[in-house]
Amino acid sequence: MPTNVRVSHDGHDDHASPCLAGDARDPRHLLAASMLARGVVATRSNVNHARPSGAQAAYPAKPINIVVSVSAGGSIDTIARAYGEALSQQFGQPVVIANKPGANGNIAAAAVANAAPDGYTLLATGGSTLNLNPFLYKALPFDPVKSFTPVVLTARTNFILVVHPKLGVDTLEAFIALAKAKPRTLNYGSAGSGSLIQIASELFNTTAGIETNHVPYKGLAPAVNDLVSGQIDYTFDSATTMSHIQAGRLKALAVIGPNRLPALPDIKTLAEHGMQGVDAASGWHGLFAPAGTSAAIVDKLNAALGAILSLPEMRERVIALGAEPASSTPDELAKILANDLVRLGPIVKRTGASLD
Repeated sequence: MPTNVRVSHDGHDDHASPCLAGDARDPRHLLAASMLARGVVATRSNVNHARPSGAQAAYPAKPINIVVSVSAGGSIDTIARAYGEALSQQFGQPVVIANKPGANGNIAAAAVANAAPDGYTLLATGGSTLNLNPFLYKALPFDPVKSFTPVVLTARTNFILVVHPKLGVDTLEAFIALAKAKPRTLNYGSAGSGSLIQIASELFNTTAGIETNHVPYKGLAPAVNDLVSGQIDYTFDSATTMSHIQAGRLKALAVIGPNRLPALPDIKTLAEHGMQGVDAASGWHGLFAPAGTSAAIVDKLNAALGAILSLPEMRERVIALGAEPASSTPDELAKILANDLVRLGPIVKRTGASLD
């Protein structure tokens, strides 16, 4: 790892803001808030663009901290380190990677929500922290929309059904047949209770008509470690098992969808197998700043990261992880989050998942 990219592992919560007032699970409330927030950002942008360009040139003048919502080794973490390294080289300032796993990303999100809105503390997270947690918790130590300023979409994730070879199955159909023959004996791992992986797994179970056991972990990396060692039987992985699949230590049976992965072109989607609706659990990674961060800083970060994410070598690194290269404007990421807050509420309710 380059010397100008530092790593910190901190599992403790920073001072959290008061819990949300009202019903945090109401998607109409969240969508309205998102639309309002986007309007505020647009207004700030018009004002800030009128400022002298020298104000923008002053940023960054010190190290940038990227707080990652999961433990080291998962796809969110790995991709954050990749663009953090490139961002450090481009800006000429150290980028410090600080892992704050736990509480389905709430610890990291609360830390960033309470940080100074100066562009030096950013949140790298999967969508589930902001688009699922409002429906899993009665109250949060942050507002998924009002507490953050979207910066850029960094990748899209397309979950892979991955099993341990000990199961002796080579096809999706054989896996489902085994699960039906031995109900509630197979164990699947996830990145934590209420994670998008759990939601995807339960959607899959309902659609396939099977019953299996959920084993939650604090992040996907430890779940993958236990899967490789045979402690659990399968998982829906967002990216981190690719090297194990290629080495034959794990078997990929299907991709949730909506399309096949460039890194696994021969693995069919669940829709191609005749299973519809599970692709609603596809996800994404994004970078966020605290609310109130100036549009000049957000625009500078977005432009730098957009250029980084478009580089062929960066795209290859993302594809090699089993994710899909992606980028966005801040407003486009805001729209993705707003749409998710409407779309995912009914799915969470259907699965019965709750963290209260």
